[in-house]
Amino acid sequence: MSLKRALRWASWALQAIPFFLMMGLFKVIGVDAASALGGWMARGLGPLLGPHRTARRNIARALPEMSPEMREATLRAMWSNLGRVFGEYPHFRNYTAYPNARIEVSGTGHVEAALKAGKGAILVSGHFANWELMALTAYRAGFDGAEVYRPINNPIVNAWIVRQRRSYAYPLQVSKTGEGARQLLKTLKAGKSLAMLADQKHREGVAVPFFGKDAMTVPGPAVFAMRTGAALVPVTMERTTGARFRMAFHPQIEIARTGDATADVKAGLLKINQWLEGVVRARPAMWLWAHDRWDDRPRKNRKPVRQEGIGGAAS
Repeated sequence: MSLKRALRWASWALQAIPFFLMMGLFKVIGVDAASALGGWMARGLGPLLGPHRTARRNIARALPEMSPEMREATLRAMWSNLGRVFGEYPHFRNYTAYPNARIEVSGTGHVEAALKAGKGAILVSGHFANWELMALTAYRAGFDGAEVYRPINNPIVNAWIVRQRRSYAYPLQVSKTGEGARQLLKTLKAGKSLAMLADQKHREGVAVPFFGKDAMTVPGPAVFAMRTGAALVPVTMERTTGARFRMAFHPQIEIARTGDATADVKAGLLKINQWLEGVVRARPAMWLWAHDRWDDRPRKNRKPVRQEGIGGAAS
């Protein structure tokens, strides 16, 4: 191992220490207290961090009709929700029973009908409430398949999070940065499901309007649906109170097939973005505004694109 690589791993190990200390504390105090503590911590610290400026810029552009005071209140609630997600990570086992008293689920018939057709189902969603529990609950509801995720920058922390998902959610975890397309197609062709988050920037994606401005959008959901005939089933997760949630599977998003594959994929992605936009507008405090979705800062101020999310969210 080169010195440069050794120093990099040493840096990752040092960064991982506070993460695992917090996970240990959260695990000891129980899910409700951990969720509350994480929310309290993030509500105070989040507005002091650099990503808060990104979040403020994003919400001002997307929701200009909202007053500045309401935007700030929404962002504080966003940080609180994000902190709660962080506190809930060591407690996935609390959500593995199905049905679960902590998660009210509706609309499973939409997925069952899609899977019965034999062409698979793409469960598409965004970073709403605790997005990790969306995939976990879908798997526990009997929708076998694979979860697509984006790794976070620290490989030590990322490995722990992936182990959590494999233990309690989809055992088959496919990184979107790897060569996993064949595996995902194979899963759909076997009539199974894919859990994907489609609301973050994808640097090699397709420019599709989102809140009225082009955003680089991950093409996977529409491309896979076109290639396999799988149903696109949108999914929402809403935090009701504390560490309790309401999850819903919705009627599938139809993709037209005109013979122009490029145009059809872009039209399908636009439908997905429009659906996501509607969910964000309905519950803006439940969405992750701190992600640099549009990245329209002056080029001289940009940093290289980095993989986002404390949980490397399935995406």
